[in-house]
Amino acid sequence: MKISGAVREAMRVYTRRGSGTLGFLAVEGCLTLISLTPALFLFDSSLRMLALLVIPLWLLLMLPVRMNAAAVMQEAFRGGSLFRQALADFSGYGRKLLCGLKRLGFLLLWALPAIFMVFQIREHVSGEMDGFTLMRMISNDFGGGDLFRGVGAVVGIVAGTLLLLLAGCAFHSAARHAFALGDPGLVRGHHGKVLLVWLVSLLSLLPMLIALGAAVIRYLPALRDLNGLFMKTAKLPSTRGTLLILGVGAVLTVPLLPLRSLIPAAYVSGLEKEKSGVK
Repeated sequence: MKISGAVREAMRVYTRRGSGTLGFLAVEGCLTLISLTPALFLFDSSLRMLALLVIPLWLLLMLPVRMNAAAVMQEAFRGGSLFRQALADFSGYGRKLLCGLKRLGFLLLWALPAIFMVFQIREHVSGEMDGFTLMRMISNDFGGGDLFRGVGAVVGIVAGTLLLLLAGCAFHSAARHAFALGDPGLVRGHHGKVLLVWLVSLLSLLPMLIALGAAVIRYLPALRDLNGLFMKTAKLPSTRGTLLILGVGAVLTVPLLPLRSLIPAAYVSGLEKEKSGVK
């Protein structure tokens, strides 16, 4: 199936019944918030450790829910509605959870460089390190005595590990849809196009991407004064303005989230139809 065809099919389902799309988004949002409720313990210093309950609750609830959402999306490409009771159907729970955990395990492999990087950064900057010491360390260890080159090297390493993790997310993005169709091997040999489809689906996040770009531009003048930034003497733009920009971007992006998921789903649906000879 062509990527352009997947986008058209996703748009068709996304716009066909606005109420169904909004219902799908609302159910997914509510279930996500339920899984994040232990994070409220962060507001009480004596109970903050209980916020870690987010991890098991997320795994036990959201992994099967994502499988349900994939099944509902595949039904939508066959004339069904996106807003169905099946979104909260926990029949076959163990099988859905196992499939989700398997994919999570694969993603952890892609995330190993990022995890190693986080531990290395924490080891180097832990304790009471002043800005001058941090600046000298980055300059000597990463820039050969050049602070700007050192910061560039650190940013490049961080970006590289994050891009690797995103590549893993893209590589496995079609797995749950193939599982929903009862053919886990459906995307075998098509991972190149799966990666491209996932990248195209990010266009639905354009408002948030623009907001992030605007936030970065706001901080560019401060980034040019690295000495002042590390010594905390550089003048930074107002945090309220940055949060407002990001908030507007997030609000405009939320309604488009189902479309981002529908594009890879449409591609997998097209693969299944091609395999079965359905036009």
